[in-house]
Amino acid sequence: MSLIRKIKHSYYKTRIILTFSIITIILVIVLSRVGYLFIKDLYLIQLQEQVNIVAQMIAKQIEPAYNNLLELGSPTGSSEIFFRNLLERNLDEELHSEIFIFNNNLDVVIHSDYNFMYGETEPTLLLNKKEIFDLKINSGTASLPFKGDDDNWYLWGFYKLNDNHWLAVRESALRFEKLDQLSVLFWLIGLAGVVVTILAGWFMANAIVKPLNKLINFSSNIGKGNFEITAPSSMHGEIKLLSDAMDKMKTDLSENQKEKENLLAQIAHEIRNPLGGIELLANLVKEKNTIDSKDTEYLDSILKEVHGLKSLITSYLNYGRPIPVNPEWINPEFVFREIEGIFKTRLKQNNIFFSFDNKLKKIYFDPAHLRNILLNLVANSLDAVPENGKVSVISEMNSNYWMISVKDNGSGITVENMKKIFNPFFTTKKNGTGLGLAVSKKLCKENKAELIAENFNEGGSIFIIKKEIKNEI
Repeated sequence: MSLIRKIKHSYYKTRIILTFSIITIILVIVLSRVGYLFIKDLYLIQLQEQVNIVAQMIAKQIEPAYNNLLELGSPTGSSEIFFRNLLERNLDEELHSEIFIFNNNLDVVIHSDYNFMYGETEPTLLLNKKEIFDLKINSGTASLPFKGDDDNWYLWGFYKLNDNHWLAVRESALRFEKLDQLSVLFWLIGLAGVVVTILAGWFMANAIVKPLNKLINFSSNIGKGNFEITAPSSMHGEIKLLSDAMDKMKTDLSENQKEKENLLAQIAHEIRNPLGGIELLANLVKEKNTIDSKDTEYLDSILKEVHGLKSLITSYLNYGRPIPVNPEWINPEFVFREIEGIFKTRLKQNNIFFSFDNKLKKIYFDPAHLRNILLNLVANSLDAVPENGKVSVISEMNSNYWMISVKDNGSGITVENMKKIFNPFFTTKKNGTGLGLAVSKKLCKENKAELIAENFNEGGSIFIIKKEIKNEI
């Protein structure tokens, strides 16, 4: 079965799984993104507050006199020693990669790194120029995280010391990198959630579809006339109500079927009795010596029609009433030989070549039913083939099933008729009842087998009795 057909046959199951999956994927994307942004903002606020506190703490250690000296230019002498000691004392390389003081030209006045020359400009300050100049004296701010030349994350903390000087602290933000890992973790959790949801949807869909499939099989058997089947068990809720309703429908249909069969039997009985009388009287009249040959011809016609009506009624009864099955282990070759003997005269008259090839040693089947089926199939083939035609019966087996095929090289079956040949009362024969193939298919079904019809490309047709090995007992 193709994927598209499977999806069509599992419509609600597919919809449940897709609905659950789509909802989960949307929720996972939204929650993962919201969660990531929330934690990122929370951590950023915490980091900015931390660098602001550090910058403020360092600024508070600058005595007012030294703060005023900054207005005179680059610190020299004792003031330079004071500032360097201050910066070195507060420098923690694990947290603060650098600390320096810069002026309103963004030139470094004094730096924690001795290699940093006076008057040099820190390029990253230009990105925060507006925030820097918007600060008021004795107030601070923090920048957004950025990547340094070493590919590590940092952020600036700025504190305005006086009208023309600011303190800058570059704080390490290595933990910021872990947020990206956290984002990946969110996506992995989301992916796991999607997988769990798909599995949960699959199990939930199965919990709904599985009992429905049982009910479909149950209704299919009812439609085929199997009223002995029991309703599926382990049903709950609304599906249990549906199962009970279908079981009641089965009981009602079974009773209606029995009523029809009884009515058909009664009608057949009522028709058979007068037909029997007509047949008897016709035979009595025919036995008289006083009637001429013309009257005898009429009586023969009456008897022929009566016999035809009785055969027709018997066919109706055989199709309409229950067919008891008494399967047993049989060798089909004996049935094949019997069929050949029955049609021996007809085969000879029309010079038809008949053969059989049996590869089955034994099958589990009702022998009377098999005989009846093969009689119908071989008779149809004999009607279809011309003089000097061929009819063959072949039996074979594989690991899964056995088959008995009746082949002929006749005219075949039209595409239109192929759809109808197993319908009751459908026939293309002038004097046919249209029940032979219908009864044969019913007999196959009663023996847990199936009857299939096909055409050959080169002409002729084949009817196949097919039964799975697992249904042998």
